Amino acid sequence: MFALADMFLIEDLKVLACRRFQEELQGHWSSDLFPDSIRELYSTTNSIDANSIRKVAVDTVVLHRHDLVKKAPFQELIREVGDFAVDLVLSMLGRN
Repeated sequence: MFALADMFLIEDLKVLACRRFQEELQGHWSSDLFPDSIRELYSTTNSIDANSIRKVAVDTVVLHRHDLVKKAPFQELIREVGDFAVDLVLSMLGRN
């Protein structure tokens, strides 16, 4: 939904999609499928601005980083998706 809203410049729908994704992540960030959702986000979206669904994912990872870095699927995600790894490090350094 976010990718289509972004493509058609529907800002309100982007905000709604981000909010809904954030709500879902509260209960599912620990799932082994979470890295797959980040892969999908990074293959269908372009930037990590303040209204970006990428930011929602990165902020969730930063919040739960101590648990996530221990998981093999998450470690593979960091190895595979360079843009995500950069966004994550910049966020952890407070630079985004």
